[in-house]
Amino acid sequence: MTPRRYAPLVAAIVAANSADAFAPAAFSATTRTGPALSINHSSCLHATSKPETSEKTEDLSVVDMAVPEIEDIVVNGNNAVSLPVEENWEEESKFVELAGLAVWMTSLSGFIFANNWIGPWPAAMSHVPERIYFTGHMLGGMLFGGGVIMTTALEWLCVKNRQPAVLQFYFDKVPLLDMAVVLPGLTIAMISGTGLCITRYGGLGIAPPHIPVVFYCLTAFAAWWAATDLATQGKAMRAVDEWVASPESKKEGAAVPQIVEDRFVSNIVSCGFVVALYAIMVLKPGTLPQYTPHLPNFF
Repeated sequence: MTPRRYAPLVAAIVAANSADAFAPAAFSATTRTGPALSINHSSCLHATSKPETSEKTEDLSVVDMAVPEIEDIVVNGNNAVSLPVEENWEEESKFVELAGLAVWMTSLSGFIFANNWIGPWPAAMSHVPERIYFTGHMLGGMLFGGGVIMTTALEWLCVKNRQPAVLQFYFDKVPLLDMAVVLPGLTIAMISGTGLCITRYGGLGIAPPHIPVVFYCLTAFAAWWAATDLATQGKAMRAVDEWVASPESKKEGAAVPQIVEDRFVSNIVSCGFVVALYAIMVLKPGTLPQYTPHLPNFF
């Protein structure tokens, strides 16, 4: 068994990998001892090599054409793994958010309607101490009202700051504030408020006149919030992203997108609804005089 038998195969492997420097020293013309080998490298290449380099070149051109649609490339050794851009993530997240809000509103509305027309439901609510409901009502109202006012103030400060990173952070996290603070607070306030009506007045359906006014005001607030705040969160986020990517945002004192500026008016009106709700619950129009006959009527 002589080296002459394997010389064409070795030459083909070296040529296919385009790395003559890595050829074994045993087959180098300067170090080899013994009879000289006469090898026609071109004939070996034509006889044994495969057109792999052309296929690799075509594959690379396809990857280059797809680069605009790739968000990031992670190199693992010699393999490149592409991560596609999720262009519809905002629409999908907004759909999930709206679906969750629909489930929440349907469940809470069913609870209110059952207590208004059927009676105390569930019946165990009649046995909970009034002070427990009162504590929950205060805590829930604090979270709800404080969350609305706090997010309004934070958004105003972020817009006036005019820093791209600050605006992106706020509009990315504001839905989390709603889900983690405002909606749980409102849920606690409504359930505990219903419990207060049961323990103080006998039920929601026979509660004093100021109780229906609270629900009317709360319904108006929910409609306003959904139409002006919730509906513009995604649009404002996209507008901020486009503004950050533009050269205009790099200029000092650059104007932020108009939709971001307009949200401040909507947020102020939402705060007005919160103030009105607290005023109704404290002043109790149509109900307070019978408890304080020595004081003049407010309404």
